[in-house]
Amino acid sequence: MRGTRGMRGRAGSRRTGSRRAGSRRVRAGVLVAAAALAGGGQFGSGAWPAAAAGTAPVRVCPAETLPPGLPSPAAAPASAPVPDGVVLPPSAALFAARYPGDVQYLVAPGDWTCDVVFFAGDGGEQAFVHPGPPVADPAGARFASVVQAVFVSGGAQTNIDLACPFIPQATASGGICNSPPHQGADRLHPLPVRTPGVFLTAVGVPAGTREPDLPATGGPDRTVALVTFQTPGGPGQEIGCTVPASASPVPTCQAALGHFLATSAAGRQLPPADLAAALADLDAFVAAYLA
Repeated sequence: MRGTRGMRGRAGSRRTGSRRAGSRRVRAGVLVAAAALAGGGQFGSGAWPAAAAGTAPVRVCPAETLPPGLPSPAAAPASAPVPDGVVLPPSAALFAARYPGDVQYLVAPGDWTCDVVFFAGDGGEQAFVHPGPPVADPAGARFASVVQAVFVSGGAQTNIDLACPFIPQATASGGICNSPPHQGADRLHPLPVRTPGVFLTAVGVPAGTREPDLPATGGPDRTVALVTFQTPGGPGQEIGCTVPASASPVPTCQAALGHFLATSAAGRQLPPADLAAALADLDAFVAAYLA
């Protein structure tokens, strides 16, 4: 049932995808930063601190205001490792999204704005990095350009609903899929994985196509996404990358999806050779689709 995915404090549907008409959520809090720095998102356009080889400096996203009784958002380090096989382009940055007792990372253009979403009802964790100022409700917003990640979908049914439009194995053991089918214009590309129970699918969505299961879609530019799932029952995770042609979308989206894959719950189950093959195949898909 969709009601198992928690509730939020205003009318509206939670979206881990569209997450969906009729669903009511209680959101832990709303991030509203005081203001974005003029012309440079939250972080400005100054030089970034140097980091050791194999690491990248971290840009810390402002955390949500959490209700009483929850642990404080975890502290983020000044730098974090970059997985082998992932190359951050000079225009990109490693963002840290902080949650109660947890830090998640995603790659996006360095001068964009980071909004963090936490659903107290079921522990769902999402982040949205986008141009312009912060927004009050990023999970319900429409962005023309965005890197969006679902780190924790929240609840067993949400795991399935997140993955089942793109990964048939999410319902292979008899689970019920409450998500609509993916759009016929989508290009689905399962990544080569030999590890049992791990499923990875890259998705390409044409410009102007609204994919209800991927909130990064529907704008004037093409979207590439990655959906991961482990059987039985998850977890399911997702990242979508929509970057305009003027901002070099291929290397940025390769880094965003590759970093997410390498650090995802599914990616951490892969032996090094399997992960390297999946990353190479993912890079090729992103380059071919966005070329």
